[in-house]
Amino acid sequence: LAADESTGTMGKRLTDIGVENTDDARRQYRQLLFTCDKEMSTYISGVILFHETVYQKADDGTPFIKLLQDKGIIPGIKVDKGVVTLQGTDDESTTQGLDDLTK
Repeated sequence: LAADESTGTMGKRLTDIGVENTDDARRQYRQLLFTCDKEMSTYISGVILFHETVYQKADDGTPFIKLLQDKGIIPGIKVDKGVVTLQGTDDESTTQGLDDLTK
């Protein structure tokens, strides 16, 4: 599951449903995803998280990473810096930031 939306992308999603883009609104949205029943792990084995999400917790104080691990789902973190247009192409794109992973 790709749950690695940036603050800006999450803002667009929330605005579309009439919700203000706040830290807590983003946390509550992600909580909906991560607190569904254990059946989730039948179909999802890993979740890519945005940096902010790594530190977020459910209403009961349980870290999102623990919620996922308790379901047998492997949490990961987004490491790239997003997509940019590849110069010299007809609007093809490439992911930037992967060349800096050793830093």
